[in-house]
Amino acid sequence: MFSLNLQLAWHFFLQQRQQRHQRLLRWVQTILMVFIIALSQTSASIQAYLKQNLDNLLGADLVLSQPRALSNSQQAELAAMSQQIVQTRSLSTTLTHNGQWQHAALKSVAEDYPLHGELRSAAALAGSDTITSAGPAPGEIWLDSRLLASLSLRIGEPLAIAGQTLNVTRILLHEPDRLMEGHNVNMRALVNSQDFARFNFAEDSVQHRYLVAANTAQIKQIIAWQQAHLPAAQLQHKQGAHPLALFWQRTENFMGLASVILFFMAAIAIQQLTQLQMRKEQFFSAVCLSLGASKSTAVQVSVIKWLLGWLFLLPAVLLMSALCHWALIQWLAPTFAGLTWQWHTLLATQTLLATQTLLACAAMFCVFQLPVWAGLYRASVAQLIHNTQRKLSHGLSLGCAVLVLLAVAVAYSDNGLLTAMVLTAMAATIVFILVSSWLLLSLGEKLTSNISGLLPFALYMMKQRLLSKTTQILGVGLSAFLLLFSLMLLKDLGSSMQAYQRQHDGNLLVSQASSEQMADIATWATKHNVAVRQHKPFIYAKLTKVNGRHLADFSQTPSDSLATFNQPVRLHWSDDVPANNRIIAGQWWQHGDSNWQQVAVEQEVMTDLGLQLGDRLSLFIAGHSIELVIVASHAYKPGAGSITFWLQMPSTALKHIEAPHYAMASLELANEQFALLAELWRAHPSLRMVSLQEMTQRFDSTLALVTQVISGFSALIILLAAIVIVSSVHALEAREKQKNSIILSFGFSRTTCLKLTAIEWLVTGAIAATGAIMGTWLAGLLIYQSQFSLPYQPDFIWLLATLAVILMLITALGIVAGKHSLAGSVRQLMAE
Repeated sequence: MFSLNLQLAWHFFLQQRQQRHQRLLRWVQTILMVFIIALSQTSASIQAYLKQNLDNLLGADLVLSQPRALSNSQQAELAAMSQQIVQTRSLSTTLTHNGQWQHAALKSVAEDYPLHGELRSAAALAGSDTITSAGPAPGEIWLDSRLLASLSLRIGEPLAIAGQTLNVTRILLHEPDRLMEGHNVNMRALVNSQDFARFNFAEDSVQHRYLVAANTAQIKQIIAWQQAHLPAAQLQHKQGAHPLALFWQRTENFMGLASVILFFMAAIAIQQLTQLQMRKEQFFSAVCLSLGASKSTAVQVSVIKWLLGWLFLLPAVLLMSALCHWALIQWLAPTFAGLTWQWHTLLATQTLLATQTLLACAAMFCVFQLPVWAGLYRASVAQLIHNTQRKLSHGLSLGCAVLVLLAVAVAYSDNGLLTAMVLTAMAATIVFILVSSWLLLSLGEKLTSNISGLLPFALYMMKQRLLSKTTQILGVGLSAFLLLFSLMLLKDLGSSMQAYQRQHDGNLLVSQASSEQMADIATWATKHNVAVRQHKPFIYAKLTKVNGRHLADFSQTPSDSLATFNQPVRLHWSDDVPANNRIIAGQWWQHGDSNWQQVAVEQEVMTDLGLQLGDRLSLFIAGHSIELVIVASHAYKPGAGSITFWLQMPSTALKHIEAPHYAMASLELANEQFALLAELWRAHPSLRMVSLQEMTQRFDSTLALVTQVISGFSALIILLAAIVIVSSVHALEAREKQKNSIILSFGFSRTTCLKLTAIEWLVTGAIAATGAIMGTWLAGLLIYQSQFSLPYQPDFIWLLATLAVILMLITALGIVAGKHSLAGSVRQLMAE
């Protein structure tokens, strides 16, 4: 029996394989599968690279890092559990030379450095790479080539730091423990530990690192010891995960979440194509049933045929995925030195066996196919022949599409707020396009009912096919919306953020200043008539436990909040709700409240970590652990500066907490006053300040990277948009032929039919483009207000130009795709 069903399915498969609706369906499936498989392969490559990077750049078997030095007893305990320990100290500083300055990471090492790996340097910019057994000698400093050039220094010249003069003797090329430098592109300098001690930097600004040589058993022992005695310390080891592993997992999740957009467009195209597929499947099944076959046999034949199509698609999908994977690796290679392309055998095997990526894709496309199989199973022979089983299929297809979208969103979501914003923006756009389509077609048809001409007739015909035209407009409008939202929102974001920061924050941000440094800044500002826009105090706190559970155990879903809380964060105190905050839930404390163990947490942090009012946060502050209870949730509010804090507590808590106080501030400088900053940095090399220009440059570089990613993503959207248009035309081709045949029967020419088709597509494009523009505005308003609390002000001239381009492209593509419908004739109409 199965062999007979297989033969029937094979015969049916060969008959349909070259039909246009099957080719379009294969394109949709191929695009989605190539996207997801290439994404999975690239993620696997990056994770493998990070694992190798961890082994090569950790510089030790285990690294313990914290702002305070270990006590003598703690260092003795650590030494007893390890084979060797090498200590380094580092801090972020600003080096100055002849009126020029440059931010850099300054690290001190002793004669026993490095522990593992190679320290490489050169005696000149074009000199050969030399491996050295120790770092700089006392009185020397090594700079990397970029830092040397930015300060206009030469080998052999002196450099003054905190009143001490050092000679630049070598160019720093590679440090074996570079992984612990924060995975950034900061310029680097290396000095001897004896010189570092003479700088007299504030102890709380120095990061102490202990490079440890240990075996597997000792590493486990040290981990347990660190969790019990040094909960605020950071610990990395070769058996653990790379610090960037969660970041790239979040990146993959974001791209996967963005694929909800692609799946929604695919659902529209599949829904259009399913109408044609249903009729052909029904006819074939009717023939089988009329010959005595059962309904289950008809469904089995359809399922087998679908599986055959799926299997025949796999070779092309895997080949295209490998090529896309290779292209992505080549694009990422400049960022990740040493990242090479390789097809991961394990993942490829799992893919071929349909146990991982392709299995998930197969399950999703199987859900899309359910309406066809359900329609075949529930229909009788008469219904199959007359094609009356439609309501079930349409309702079920909508439910299946929603089910697939929810499955993709749940699978890739690691941020409930972000997911909700993406889905809400999509839902708002869809509703707007549907409502505007219905209103505009209905109103246009009614207003032109007493007028003759091609336009009223075109509107009348579109109104008569309101359901199919609405679906067509939705597909085109959503495609245009996605392109506008992807590209234009990024274009507007930079200028909006820069204008707001300049208005409220000035053009210089002090990200960390001690009380002494802040006093000198105030004196310097008064001396040079510089306006101080904001000044807010804080202390550093490390979140270690939530409700008595370690943070890693409480929240295992990767998120930006979790990654940030792995390091100390700023804790602000205020008796009043800050002017740039608003209360979302709970209640702020009263002035002089004796209960000081209260904390307000930023709303997005609450969402990311799954926190609730009443939860207890254990914070490690200046070597002591305190517990605060969440009593309120706050969010950012514009209009009073952008300096805000994730965690805030009552000022009465300061009586019970002894910790160094710092401040954030913002200033407004004239262009000629920036040269005066060298005076501050010479006195306080560890003072952390960044200009708006530097922040803008960083933002622009990030924006350029994101724009490249979005542009590649937009190419998929454009391709799917074209398929949606072609699918909608193909689904309505029979009706279009009948309409054109009727028009010809009244003596009109084919030119008139072509004009009507052009008018229909112009109206379709106008409604879709208007819906896309309004949807972009609504989505931008939602995300700007939620994420940045800023009003979204799009460039309407640019929007109108975009509208004109969309109209021309949609009309041209619609006419080209619908050229077969113009082939109708009066003879064909009489035959039907």
